[in-house]
Amino acid sequence: MKKSTISLAVAATVATSAAVHAGQYVNPGKTGQVLLFPFYNADNGNSTGIHITNTTDSVKAVKVRFLEYKNSDAVLDFNLYMSPKDVFAFAVIPDADGDGAAIITGDASCTVPALGTSNGDFPGTATENADGSTTRIQPFSNYQFTGDADSSVERSLTGHVEVIEMGVVSDETYAAAATHDSTGVPADCAALDTAWASGTWSGNASFGVGAPTGGLSGVSYHINVESAASFGFEPTAIDGFSSSAQHTNPSSASPTISSGTSVATVQTAGGAWVDYTLGSGAEATSALLQTSSLSNDVLVLPIVGGMTDWVVTFPTKRAHVDVATAADVVPPFTDNWDGSSGESSACEPVSIGRWDRETSAAAAVETSICNGTSVIAMGAAGAGSALSASAGLTVLEYPYSEGWAKISFNNAGQSMTLGSGATRQGLPAIGFAAYKVVNGAMSYGQAAVHKTEISSSGI
Repeated sequence: MKKSTISLAVAATVATSAAVHAGQYVNPGKTGQVLLFPFYNADNGNSTGIHITNTTDSVKAVKVRFLEYKNSDAVLDFNLYMSPKDVFAFAVIPDADGDGAAIITGDASCTVPALGTSNGDFPGTATENADGSTTRIQPFSNYQFTGDADSSVERSLTGHVEVIEMGVVSDETYAAAATHDSTGVPADCAALDTAWASGTWSGNASFGVGAPTGGLSGVSYHINVESAASFGFEPTAIDGFSSSAQHTNPSSASPTISSGTSVATVQTAGGAWVDYTLGSGAEATSALLQTSSLSNDVLVLPIVGGMTDWVVTFPTKRAHVDVATAADVVPPFTDNWDGSSGESSACEPVSIGRWDRETSAAAAVETSICNGTSVIAMGAAGAGSALSASAGLTVLEYPYSEGWAKISFNNAGQSMTLGSGATRQGLPAIGFAAYKVVNGAMSYGQAAVHKTEISSSGI
């Protein structure tokens, strides 16, 4: 009798759990169909290492896309085919032959197109190593913003990364081609190239590709060798993004962060999960990430050479603001992107509160955040950046040596109607604080994800 009761209780719990996640949702288990890395930086001698892991027993078709910091325009994307239990490792570095960033990898996992190949004015290189491995370098390109007043490839030095599972490769031939053998090398990456160039996928991209199942995870670290500092951080994982395959040609601009289901499963301030159907996939993803504020610690203590940078990224912003006029902007954003000026636009007003360790408060700073990915250096002007950043960098005066701060998105327009009279305030934002202390020739780095706040009504 007891066993039966327990079994029924477990079954009810599982059923309830499945029901509340009817739409896309941020997975607290940190795996998913989508990974959003809030930051990469190849500026001023920096590099950013990233690992993408397939924790499942299936072969995955994955879109990997790098987006520059101003308007989140794509600077490189490709299809990645991951073997079961595979890890794809790479780094974003300065382009040695240009002014932008590049990806470098010695990983054998299949990509289409193969990294290290020609790409117009930004050709890659593939170098065969003595051990039989290949080091591939592929520069980033300004192809998506050549019409902007600022069309410089330097915009690619800083930004963020989106990783989207397109589906599970179920066709035996193509799955076998992507699967690593006993030497750790995929069986036949060339077969996947052929499939797109003249084979089955060239006419039917959905052939032999089933719905995505999630299970992707990731980790990243920002490193500057000269300053001997490194900062590790993780991506935000979204599960339930799509219930059908979205396998596309490597040259396709889709799927994007806007391509998910329009159903969002959001968490209320009380912890409950509620489903809402919004007007688009972009709005649904934004609802998942929406927060009325970001808060974190600040350390700029001179005696230890303390520095603090905050990374603030709006991963869905481009889908809301890359429109003709401000009247066309999709909430919760309020201003549109205008590439006709070299300056950043699509600015969002914010209020920033600052406190020391003993509750003393400085006057709030009323300012704006304009970029898709921003780095905010805390402290006096000229004090330096913990991340050694300059692209997308602004300085916020912080009058104390230690304490905390809070960025509030409190503009009346920064809200979304979720449905049934429910509204949520704030902007869809992710990021972290990077802390650096110096001890002689040595530096130490630590990163902490921002704390968020749910503010809603009618839920």
